[in-house]
Amino acid sequence: MSSNKLSLTRLWAVGSVLVAFGTFGYYAIDGLIDDSQGGSHLVNSFYCSVITLTTVGYGDICPGDMDDLGRLFVVALSFGGLGFFCGPVMDAASSWSRRIPGGAFGPAVFALYCGTLLFVHIEGMDIQRALYCAFITGTTTGYGDLSPKTDAGRVLTAF
Repeated sequence: MSSNKLSLTRLWAVGSVLVAFGTFGYYAIDGLIDDSQGGSHLVNSFYCSVITLTTVGYGDICPGDMDDLGRLFVVALSFGGLGFFCGPVMDAASSWSRRIPGGAFGPAVFALYCGTLLFVHIEGMDIQRALYCAFITGTTTGYGDLSPKTDAGRVLTAF
């Protein structure tokens, strides 16, 4: 039991390091964020880090007008995200779905419900647009036709 808890601790630690690395890179490297879209540069850096790591890629505020250093950073961060989410996170999620009543369906519906509420209450979307945005975010499709516009919406979407 303690080795499972240790692996979850390591999972959170690695994920936190990846998000921190991504946030720092987006914050420090010029051209990675389109600052004309508004909002806090720190919040936008965190948001871009998470949507890159999770492969959502809305294309709303990032990438901006990047140079070769920015492209190299995004490729490195993307590989880190793929290795993290396609490996340890998928393993952990598969074990959780066996322990939860309803399997993976219950958490998926709950996440869709919470995402829809987020987009309705924080972003002011109607139910249909909010449901659509929650679905394309949760499935990491991220077309970019709808995405969070407020700092609060970007932070909560990242979680």
